[in-house]
Amino acid sequence: MKTRNGIRQEINNLYKNKVISWLSNFIKTQAPFEPVRIYLGAPTTDEAVVANKDEFKRFCQDWHKEITAGKVDFIEKTYPDIGTIDVPIHLVFDKIDEIAAWAGHLVEYHSAENRLIALQKELPDLVDSGVEHIHFLTSLDDADFIRFLQVCKWLTLHRNSGAYIRQIPVRGIDTVWFEAHRYIILSFLRKYLELNPLRKDLLQLGLVPPPQTVRVLLLDNVLRSKVGGMRDLALTLKDLAKLDIKPRKVFFFDDLSTALSIPDIPGVVIIIMPRQISEICKISWVSHSQCSYISGIEMRSFALINNIRVYLPNTTAPALTKNVFLKNRDVVSYDDIELDELNPTMALTVEESMLYNLLALGTYGRKARIPQERIPLDVIYEFLDIQYDVNEKFKEDVKSADSALPPQAKTPLENSDVTTKTENTVMSNAENAEANQE
Repeated sequence: MKTRNGIRQEINNLYKNKVISWLSNFIKTQAPFEPVRIYLGAPTTDEAVVANKDEFKRFCQDWHKEITAGKVDFIEKTYPDIGTIDVPIHLVFDKIDEIAAWAGHLVEYHSAENRLIALQKELPDLVDSGVEHIHFLTSLDDADFIRFLQVCKWLTLHRNSGAYIRQIPVRGIDTVWFEAHRYIILSFLRKYLELNPLRKDLLQLGLVPPPQTVRVLLLDNVLRSKVGGMRDLALTLKDLAKLDIKPRKVFFFDDLSTALSIPDIPGVVIIIMPRQISEICKISWVSHSQCSYISGIEMRSFALINNIRVYLPNTTAPALTKNVFLKNRDVVSYDDIELDELNPTMALTVEESMLYNLLALGTYGRKARIPQERIPLDVIYEFLDIQYDVNEKFKEDVKSADSALPPQAKTPLENSDVTTKTENTVMSNAENAEANQE
């Protein structure tokens, strides 16, 4: 014999199993809802009633009380020692709303109906997808749901737009919003736009990301004359390939601050290590130069030099030797990405392979690495085959700055006459004050 509380879980399971088909019928066919009857577990024999007389009475009394949704079917029956009583047989639902109310999902169901009505109005060809993703659609607040519909509508009308997210003419849309809703947009539009289910990128929606720029330093006056005298540039790959320059050497650097610390070197260009290594290496003025990777000493550096050598096989990597690591072991850190297994197929020299294996095996400590920014500049200068004393440069800067100061800004030692006059004045004032007191 089922109680009101005991039957709620059964109704909840019924709702979860049937709500998608109910919503589909509601929005697509609008077929009449067939009443649902749930058997309440009334005893089927007189013996069972007599054996559980008190429980049976409570069961009947409970279902005679008012219920908030649905109705109860009763059958009048007469039992020994009890008499005539209306026995509850079925809990009957004539509307989905009644089931949703018992399951605790009435607000959610009404929201689902309203969302599907709005979807059918804006994107009638995507109603099936809307039903399939109804749990997500009902989780959106009203403003985001409207944005979602407008974005999806725009994407279906402009399949190969080549637009940036910023160019989608929907109020309130930005990169953060789009990233938060990217997966559901892809899933929602997948069948309609015939998208690849294995891809998660936005390119298949016809959108393009803003072009990435590559940081380039021109360390030669002649090379800089080609770009209006600029030393530090950030260019797209397309613009980078257009540079009309012929450097003697190209250095790939990991760290921007280290690269910015390098003085001018005739015929040299520095490229801060880009993500698009293959595209960079194919640029004519890069491939026709002597190339070197000035790196930190870490596991990823070996993978990067390998990737460079796929396109520029003669590229050197002077930092990736055991000798350099040991000479700078005092600045090591232990926070690199650990590799699961060694990769013996990388294009490494004998010395590089030796250091790679030592680091991968944890010979110098687990995840040992030396980031490029920790490597002393004089060591970097050796890699570049230049002699440059940073301390001398700053000494010269201090001297030139000091000589530019006006006389009154000089130190007291250098301006002794002013100091003497000041001291005399102070002494004179003190003597006058003492005489007045006497």
